[in-house]
Amino acid sequence: MSPEFLSTQIPREGPSTPKRRTFIAPSLLPICCLCGLIRDETGSSPGFERWLTPRAYRKTRGFNPGDFSLTHTYCPKCSAKVRETTAQYFRQIGTSP
Repeated sequence: MSPEFLSTQIPREGPSTPKRRTFIAPSLLPICCLCGLIRDETGSSPGFERWLTPRAYRKTRGFNPGDFSLTHTYCPKCSAKVRETTAQYFRQIGTSP
């Protein structure tokens, strides 16, 4: 098939298709590598995320976080701690990061 043919196809929905909000579990869960909170971006506005404990994530989403692959990041609190610790280290050795 040519690229032009593929780009001109328009998917159509039936007139009575109900619109439901369904949670689709991510393939990777971002988890803070220091405190273990899980970032939950579903249902929030862009640039705003919630950080949940694994227990709260399991309760609100109905999925066990242990069943997914985890990707490590920092929550805002831990990120601030790491930045401050790093800045303090560089001040002690007399260089800038």
